[in-house]
Amino acid sequence: MNTTRRQFLASSAGVAALGLTGNLAFLPSAQAADLRKKGHYSYKIGDIEVISIYDGVWQNPGFGAIAKGVAEDDVKAALTKAGQTTEYIPIEFAFTVIKSAGKTILLDGGTGAQLAPTAGLAAKGGLAAAGITPDMVDTVIVSHMHPDHIFGLMEKETNAQVYPNAEIMVNETEYNFWTDPAIIPKLPERRQGLAKRIQATFPNWKNVTLFNGDKELVPGVNSVESFGHAPGHTSIRISSNGDDVTLIGDAIIVPALFLANLDWQLAFDADKDQATATRKAIVEQAIADNMMIGGYHFGFPNAGKIEKDGNSHVFVPAVV
Repeated sequence: MNTTRRQFLASSAGVAALGLTGNLAFLPSAQAADLRKKGHYSYKIGDIEVISIYDGVWQNPGFGAIAKGVAEDDVKAALTKAGQTTEYIPIEFAFTVIKSAGKTILLDGGTGAQLAPTAGLAAKGGLAAAGITPDMVDTVIVSHMHPDHIFGLMEKETNAQVYPNAEIMVNETEYNFWTDPAIIPKLPERRQGLAKRIQATFPNWKNVTLFNGDKELVPGVNSVESFGHAPGHTSIRISSNGDDVTLIGDAIIVPALFLANLDWQLAFDADKDQATATRKAIVEQAIADNMMIGGYHFGFPNAGKIEKDGNSHVFVPAVV
């Protein structure tokens, strides 16, 4: 089979540019499937180890509901163009473990096997398969407080903390929004249960720390405000020895849809105009700086680069 521009082994210069060590490959789908089955992969940013953890997929049937004002046929056409199924919208989950300065940091907690039946693989053993146990985690950084990011921090039946010994760090704007009792009746009905669960847990936990703005949270790990998808949505930039990667959380989800079509607005963004502006700014910076990024819903592997593709953009995944 002929190798395309999206399925090549990078040169040494390309590896250095991405901040990874060893041979780098832009993976064809068969290799990506093997990686999903394994459930994790790791790469280095300078002296910092980054481990992506696969948590499964939400087989979303809402073709006509995912993008504001976008017809079902257009959504399916975008998925077809990207070589993805049109039986459903594949929204994959992948969160991150960061090992820096002797500390183990979790960026988000996954679904905790409490959402879609095809998700929750990390809670079912995938995190342990990567060599991570709850007692090892020193810090949890929450990108935002949507269920697929925080349900993995609490037990399904009891709401007991999964990581009781870890410091849990949340952007103050995000925390204040969800913990305000007055917000519940203002939310859509489908979001009210989430707010009630957050208010029954996080304010009672003694290990929650709030932060504001863009700052170093732990050595080499910096918060970057990327508001819009959620009121206090936060990306994380990891930097070490001149290498870096920005983990953008849900600032862009499903690249086949919202990276390829930057003007489409995700139906469940909190502030659609702000989220669209944030997404465009991330894409512009990623291309201008030749920046490596990782996305929570980018599929697996979920770290790589954004490329121009005619009048559109594509995500080119990379992994050691």
